[in-house]
Amino acid sequence: MNRVRFFCTLLLALSIAVPFALSAPPNRRRGNQSHNYAAVRARQQQALNNAATAQLNAAKQLLAASQAKGSGAQAKLDAALSKLREEATKFHDAQSTTRQAAKELAEIEQEILDEQKDDSPYAKAAKTVEAARAKLQQIEDRILSDPKVQIELTGLSGAKLAESRESVLKLRTDWLEAKAALEMEAAELARTRSALFQADEQWKEAAEALSEARKDENAAEQMTHSGTSGRIGLNSKPPPLPAPPSPRPKPSSNARLPTKTSLKTPNPKTSPRRNSWERPPKYQRN
Repeated sequence: MNRVRFFCTLLLALSIAVPFALSAPPNRRRGNQSHNYAAVRARQQQALNNAATAQLNAAKQLLAASQAKGSGAQAKLDAALSKLREEATKFHDAQSTTRQAAKELAEIEQEILDEQKDDSPYAKAAKTVEAARAKLQQIEDRILSDPKVQIELTGLSGAKLAESRESVLKLRTDWLEAKAALEMEAAELARTRSALFQADEQWKEAAEALSEARKDENAAEQMTHSGTSGRIGLNSKPPPLPAPPSPRPKPSSNARLPTKTSLKTPNPKTSPRRNSWERPPKYQRN
């Protein structure tokens, strides 16, 4: 049974990977390629083809390993199967244009930051943040190493320990001041970083491509959901049946039945009130 399942998995991987195995390595040098949505889609398709080719090669290696014999056959088979799973994951990730656009945007951001010199505003702000973080850590270590604090934290672990540590630190003015200084310097670094990105044309183009890719995938997902919302699947539960009508209540055994006297027609001469079923007066006898 396991062998049949193994060959079914292999055939499925081959059937998926073969149609996409038509690619060439993409050009990833910053400065000589466009980052608009169409270009990102083209590179995503190229990455998809590369992933399909790698998955196809891994499937071939798995097939060869399944036919191997000897003491190391099982180890080769396990390694080939692990490789196929890895390439299948890469193939799945390459199918999303949003992932490709986000990857390119992250690479551009890292390249922009790497281009900053030591005396640039960003580098100076980054050094200031690191110094503020080191100062905060030094103050925190000094407070928590106090013998009285150590006794208070003895026996605690997990969430309780973290809550107690934070409570102790929040009572110290020097720790609060250092924490506020770190947050201020980190905000300044974020502003400097954002200004660098906004001034780069490739970053703007890549950010716009990522936004368009997200819109397209969200629209496709909404269409998929709206197209299947009215369908009844095989595992859907049928609608509940209507409740049966409640039975009429039985008359009580103590209820009084109408007697002959109660059913007697009233005399129209003596009765002060005539009912609608009585005869008109002109038909009455004298």
